[in-house]
Amino acid sequence: MSLQLKAANGAICTLSLSFNNDGPLGTRYIGDTGTYVARYDDLMTGKDERIDVSQVDVSMNGIELQDREFVAAIREGREPNGSVAQVLPCCQVLDRLERQLGRG
Repeated sequence: MSLQLKAANGAICTLSLSFNNDGPLGTRYIGDTGTYVARYDDLMTGKDERIDVSQVDVSMNGIELQDREFVAAIREGREPNGSVAQVLPCCQVLDRLERQLGRG
């Protein structure tokens, strides 16, 4: 299954899902300048070369980073990144797509 969107600036965004994947586990990001594969705490190039991300943030633990962001947002009196209000529009689009595909 593939979902494709065209951004206002002309960029094409593609989400491809396969249930028959024999390739590497993880997430592939394909951009204008290269392909990257995220595997848990590792980031690799499309040529399987490791990229050092140890200095990118204070932790490599995603749950810890989410907790830090949530607490920081409360302290700063702002909406946290990835709040329900920010995610809901995406969920609504996915719901509409699912309903359309179900009617097929």
